[in-house]
Amino acid sequence: MLYDANTKNMRRNSTGPTLKEVALAAGVSIPAASKVLHGRGSSIRVSEVKAAEIREAAKRLKYTPNALARSLRSSRSNTIGLVFEHFGHIAAGPQYYVQLLDGIASELFKFHYRLTILPEVPHHQVASVLNNGTLDGIIWCKLPADPQLLKELEDCPLPIIALNTPPASETDLCFFSCDNEGGMKLAVDHLAALGHRRILFAMELGETETPDAQARLSGMRQAMEMRQLEFGDEDIVCWSFSADEFPAWFASKPPHTAVIAWNEGIAGSIISAARSSGITIPKQLSVIGFDSTPYCDSMMPRLTAVRQPISEMAHAATRHLLNILSEAESVGNSVKFTCSLDVRDSTSPPFSA
Repeated sequence: MLYDANTKNMRRNSTGPTLKEVALAAGVSIPAASKVLHGRGSSIRVSEVKAAEIREAAKRLKYTPNALARSLRSSRSNTIGLVFEHFGHIAAGPQYYVQLLDGIASELFKFHYRLTILPEVPHHQVASVLNNGTLDGIIWCKLPADPQLLKELEDCPLPIIALNTPPASETDLCFFSCDNEGGMKLAVDHLAALGHRRILFAMELGETETPDAQARLSGMRQAMEMRQLEFGDEDIVCWSFSADEFPAWFASKPPHTAVIAWNEGIAGSIISAARSSGITIPKQLSVIGFDSTPYCDSMMPRLTAVRQPISEMAHAATRHLLNILSEAESVGNSVKFTCSLDVRDSTSPPFSA
């Protein structure tokens, strides 16, 4: 279905009722109301009963589509916005950002779209910030699980795709994510099979509330419980990106024989900190990361990591957004990608086994 910022602005400035008000009165989504009243969105299905209710609501509210706004439907900026509020450490070595941008840009540029990166968006002023006529659609990476924000995004007339974000039950937005919980199970199962019983989970300062970090922590809890292995708050740490806290932690003689880091960046920093401290990986501590880009092969030892198909997810999410803009797809389709485990050199049986 095709959304147009200019059309929305025209309606907002008019004195009559808006399409949103009609949809609300009829108890349907804005796209469904648009399908019935404007004939837009060939892939959207609306029952005859609902269609009648929508027309009745429009008649009761005296809704009249703005003719000028309809004429502006085809107006496009050919620009897609990428909202990424935790964008950093791009040149640090891990290739998550590189693969994500490659997946998005390779699809957009093929169809002559531009990409604008938005580092932050006021969560309770989404419509006014995004719907200003400069963007045709939004890819929001690591969308926060904020009910008010999700409601704002549902009401925004621009099509919005949530990338690297587990689906939220309270919204009809479209989500593209990996199976974080499944990936964590693969990591825990691998370490358990090697004989590890106490496993640390390492999170990152400033990233603990991101949806994929929370999903991986949840997956860690589930996987440890399934294995009947001990796991509590004392088995979770939150370190800086450079893992400066690692040497002091290891010197405290913790019971853990392995650590799973929430991403490959922290895992790589742990390996580097261990090497600087004379700690042998994996003999003294096994380490697993998450992402598994070519960065993992550059570590010494090479980093075992859960692989999420970053570029493929980004490519698919972008393709879906472009299909929405061309009316080839409806909005409400969420996709979860399977993870795998790339076993390299940073894991082995515990030294005491």
